[in-house]
Amino acid sequence: MILQIIGIFIISLIANMQDFLGSSFIGRPVVTGFLVGLVFGDVTQGLIIGATLELAFMGLMGVGATVPPDEIIGGILATALALKNG
Repeated sequence: MILQIIGIFIISLIANMQDFLGSSFIGRPVVTGFLVGLVFGDVTQGLIIGATLELAFMGLMGVGATVPPDEIIGGILATALALKNG
């Protein structure tokens, strides 16, 4: 349990580094879903959940003064929650 929490924390740190290192698409839900699936031991289900979240977040963009939801943290937490609850 504690190792999964540490793994999700490390994935979140790495995924949020794209803001500093340039756009590498490592923060997209497909990639983070794969990584969270590795931490939880179910890569196939992690990829399926990540691809579903990718479809939901695909069209997000800021228009004017609006701020779109954070797909990095949202994707990681949604995948971890879905994998943990079965």
